[in-house]
Amino acid sequence: MLGACALAAGCATAPPPAPAPEPAPVVPAPALPPPPACAVCVDRTDEIARLRQDLATRDAELRDLRSSQREQVKAVQESTREVTRAKARVRRLATQADAASSLAEVEVALAAARSATPSPLLGLARAFLEAAQAPFAQGDYASAMDRAAQAEQLVTAAASGAPAASRNRIEGEVLLQAAIPLKASGESRLRRAPEPRAAVVGTVGRDAALVAHAYKGAWMRVETDDGKLGWVPQAELSAR
Repeated sequence: MLGACALAAGCATAPPPAPAPEPAPVVPAPALPPPPACAVCVDRTDEIARLRQDLATRDAELRDLRSSQREQVKAVQESTREVTRAKARVRRLATQADAASSLAEVEVALAAARSATPSPLLGLARAFLEAAQAPFAQGDYASAMDRAAQAEQLVTAAASGAPAASRNRIEGEVLLQAAIPLKASGESRLRRAPEPRAAVVGTVGRDAALVAHAYKGAWMRVETDDGKLGWVPQAELSAR
């Protein structure tokens, strides 16, 4: 009887395993409040923003001023060219009396400039004035007045010494109102700036045709027939 009970107990079904406990819910950590703003950092940020705004405003004002200046320079240059063209038309209709009067006026101006403001430009002015005598004697009064006008321009430039106001100019450079034809009195070197040690950009031979556009001190900025620009000492130039 006991054996039968033990056998029956051994054959009984085992109880099911206990269910696994559910995991505890994950509670997110509370968000930390942002750190308090640094008063000094805020002030500096605001100052930088203000300075940037001021800089942008100044840049806009500078662009406007440059544009206005360029327009003014163009207007002055056009007025100067118109005056030069008008003078050229008058010279083409010149009479002997007109040419004689013009030469005399330039002679007086040259003498006054020599005593007031000696300048190497006055030597070139004298050369142009002397070069006007030959066409005057031949009855070519227009050419004589052209030479006189070129001499007068050199005298005016020497007396005024007004600085140029155009782009890509060397500081202190003085523009001539109209280009003046010259020639090299000997072999000369064209330099990048009006300085004896400036870089050489080319050379010109004796009697080479040149055109002067400006001067500074004892130097002239000239252009060759092939369009090369450079500075040459005034002592190495003569009237053409």
